[in-house]
Amino acid sequence: MNKLLKSLAVLLALGLGFFSQDIYRSIQSMVADSDHFANHQASHLDIHNICPLSSAPCVVNDVSIILGKDVVSPMQPTTLEVNWPHNTEPQLLVELEGKEMSMGVAKFVLTNQGDGIFSGTLLLPVCHSDAMTWIGSIQSETEQLPISVRMQR
Repeated sequence: MNKLLKSLAVLLALGLGFFSQDIYRSIQSMVADSDHFANHQASHLDIHNICPLSSAPCVVNDVSIILGKDVVSPMQPTTLEVNWPHNTEPQLLVELEGKEMSMGVAKFVLTNQGDGIFSGTLLLPVCHSDAMTWIGSIQSETEQLPISVRMQR
């Protein structure tokens, strides 16, 4: 039994030595990706003025934003309505990224219903966590409004 354990330890050490460069590169890549994500968020959004979306109106720069629910469930459509007076653009773009877990960028379109009212539906993906915060923005051609959405199973 003792020889078996020694043999396994030697094989494990050889395997780790053989793949050590690949393991090191993978760790470096993950660190670089997390730094890029943090810098990307910080450079594009004013994190101090993030509007936490809920069923109560959140007002940013005279724009009122209302989410259909206080907490969004994964893979359950949730309405989003933006009252942006004097905005005549045909649509707005919503981009959200997971704060606690990198899940890519979720993009949604809000269409102009007239009189500065934009509406659309959010459908966030399932993640391993029971709860997660999505941070992003609602974007017009000239301005972006920082927002966050709380998701929970």
